Amino acid sequence: MTAQSTGRRYRWRGDHVNRGIRGGVFAVVAVLATVLLSPAAAHAANDSFWVYTTDGCGALEFVDNGTWSDGSTRDDFFKLHDYCADGHGVRGNIVIDDESTASKYNGLGLSGPPVYWEPWTNFNLSRNERVFMEVGLVDGGSDLTLDKSNWNEHVMQDG
Repeated sequence: MTAQSTGRRYRWRGDHVNRGIRGGVFAVVAVLATVLLSPAAAHAANDSFWVYTTDGCGALEFVDNGTWSDGSTRDDFFKLHDYCADGHGVRGNIVIDDESTASKYNGLGLSGPPVYWEPWTNFNLSRNERVFMEVGLVDGGSDLTLDKSNWNEHVMQDG
């Protein structure tokens, strides 16, 4: 009888341990769900987006929250990329809510870094603002005629 009794106790302890583990896992999942589904997390959206020239030689990138050229973290800025050694520079144009406009030129070429750009002092986009971005190839900083241009627009989900 002692062997059967020990066997039962062992199985019972095993069930008890398994119930404890299951309960712990459930508690962790419940806490994670609460944190991830809280109002603050539900509103946090990555609004970053890109537009490329039709040949892929240039790109304009909106960065919702990322690393600036000096290594610091910043919210809401643009990066203008020139990916080809083709003798052309890249111009990026932005329009915010059909009102505010800005433009930037990158003539650094394939070997140069992207141009980091905040179009206005204390630039920060708000929820539901519409951003229109256009990028194209140009021949110098004063050339406003975009070649192989493309555009993209995005409505900000996060403020």
